[in-house]
This record gives sequence, structure tokens and C-alpha cells, in this order.
Amino acid sequence: MLELIFFIFGLIIGSFANVVIFRLIKEKSILGRSVCQYCLRQLAWYENIPLVSFIVLRGKCLTCRKKISWQYPAVELASGILWMVGYLVIAKPEAVAISEIASSRLISGLAMTPVEWTSVIIFGIFSTILLILFVFDLRWYILPDIITIPGIFIALLINLIVGKDWLQLVISAAVGAVWFLLQYVLSRGKWVGSGDIRLGALLGAMLGSWQGLLVTFLLAYIVGSLVAIVLVALKKKQWQSQLPFGTFLAVAGVITLLWGWQLWDWYLALVW
Repeated sequence: MLELIFFIFGLIIGSFANVVIFRLIKEKSILGRSVCQYCLRQLAWYENIPLVSFIVLRGKCLTCRKKISWQYPAVELASGILWMVGYLVIAKPEAVAISEIASSRLISGLAMTPVEWTSVIIFGIFSTILLILFVFDLRWYILPDIITIPGIFIALLINLIVGKDWLQLVISAAVGAVWFLLQYVLSRGKWVGSGDIRLGALLGAMLGSWQGLLVTFLLAYIVGSLVAIVLVALKKKQWQSQLPFGTFLAVAGVITLLWGWQLWDWYLALVW
């Protein structure tokens, strides 16, 4: 049952993420009612039901019949899946003993401890931020400061509240930023963009450890290289073509948030 609850909640968050993405790229306020981007008619509540409205309307505006961007259902679905997977991976309700189900440690009788609830919600917040950055970089090759910079402070604050060491958090964020700053300076902006510097700091603030950063960077570089090879082989890109590296960092960051320490243990076993 909780899987469905987190999935639906993720759909709602994904709908909000779409509002943030489309309005920021057009430099509009994220406040106010949604309108059709073509005929500018204010949308009714039943046209804003995440995923469902797109399917019922067959991907077209109810009034002008213009096609609705596939980004709307894609982001909503991705967000729903992320929140559900976060619950399945982090909470592991099947591991809670039957004797604990009635315990005061559990919230509302659900087989999740307060720590598990907190961990799932934190993952959901972090993964939503990374999802927004993924879309921005994939579509427009930008990592907006209005997302990354507040995101750094939000991640630091959340991790401090849950008891993570502040010095380790600051060092992790600094290492993430310096890693891309060095590449940016040495290549004069040819290898990475300035937005990657802030994204590196954001990932460091989220992960809170150099081990997590290393896993994230390795995953991003490996996946990015494989994608580049495939695109060149298909003649979609050339070797000197630019790729939105932030998209690979965002995906790698989500994977590390879920399975970072398992991947780190596997890596140590591999190299040692």
C-alpha cells in the first residue's frame, strides 16, 4: 500500500517540478494557476491531475487541441518512480519485526520507523532537485543557479538537521566544486561548464562524503563515455560534440543516494 502512496505523492511532486522547469526557462513566476502554453486558457483542476489528465486528454489541450509536451507525463512518472523506489530501497518495511509493528517507534501503525520516514523524504527531496537539473541540462544544456545554489544550502541544512557532521559536509561540497573548477580552469571551459561546479558542490552537500562523490563521478564518467560512443557510432554526434554532462551527474547522484555504500564496498573489493 505504501508503494502506491509514495508513487502518487511522487506524481504530485513531479507535476510541481514541471511547473518549476517550464516557468523558470521562460523567466516566469512559479506562483499562479497553470495555463495552456498555446491558447493561454487557465486550466481546470481536472486538467492538472498528474499523468491521468495527459492520458485522458490524449496529450492535447482541451480547447485549442495543440499537443501537450511529453515532458509533463515523463517527469511526473519519473518522479513517481523515484519516490516509490526510494521507499522500497531505503525503508525496507519487510525487515521490520512483527513485534515492532505496534511499537511507539512506528508512525500511525505503519511498518516504518521515524528514521526511515525521514530518510525516504530526504531522498525524495534530493532526487527531485536532481530530476529538475537533469531536464534542464538535457533539453537546454544549462544548470540554472536558481536551482543549484539554493539546493546546496537546502542539502546542507537538511543533513545538519539529521545529525551529519558539518565539517565533513562542507569538505564534501568543497571537493565537489573544486573538482570541476580545476577542469573548468585547465580547459578554459571546454571540458565542463561553470554550472557543473555548482552541481559538484550540490552533490557533495547531498552525499556528505568523499566516497559518495567518487562513486558518483565514476558512474557519471563511465555512463557518459558509453553514451558518447553509442551516439558517435550512430552518427548522432561527433567526438568533439558537446554532451550535457550534468544529466549523467544527476543520474549518478540518484544511484549513489540509493546504493552508494554498496557500490563503494564493491569497488573496494574490486581494486583490492
